[in-house]
Amino acid sequence: MKKVESERDTMVTRRLYLGYCALGLLYVLVKIAFVAAGYLHTGAIAHGAVPAVCTVLVGGLAAKRAAAGTGQHPYQRLLMILPILIFVITPGFVYLKQGRDQWLTQGRFPVLIIYACLSATQLFLALRAKRVQAEQA
Repeated sequence: MKKVESERDTMVTRRLYLGYCALGLLYVLVKIAFVAAGYLHTGAIAHGAVPAVCTVLVGGLAAKRAAAGTGQHPYQRLLMILPILIFVITPGFVYLKQGRDQWLTQGRFPVLIIYACLSATQLFLALRAKRVQAEQA
């Protein structure tokens, strides 16, 4: 019975990590959508790729580690730190890049709101995965 619960918890944790990765891909997809709509320049796609690559990489490594059943791992902290960094750094980066007059114009504010929602959801998933892993131990 204990083994069945452990396998179920591992699957739940793995799904949480895969959801985390899927949200990470949305960072770049949001930028592509806003560029296609004409609100942002094409260079914005590269700016959206940075958090996407970071979160997908760490989420994928964490999912791989969870599938192996190795318990707590160092990626768990990174899973929580990355969304917080994205939440804090993105508005400052946009402000520095666009200047005081334009940083919330031309479709940038909705992107910041979407990024804040994505990072909050990723943080929630990381905390939930940590709790599930703590219950396993």
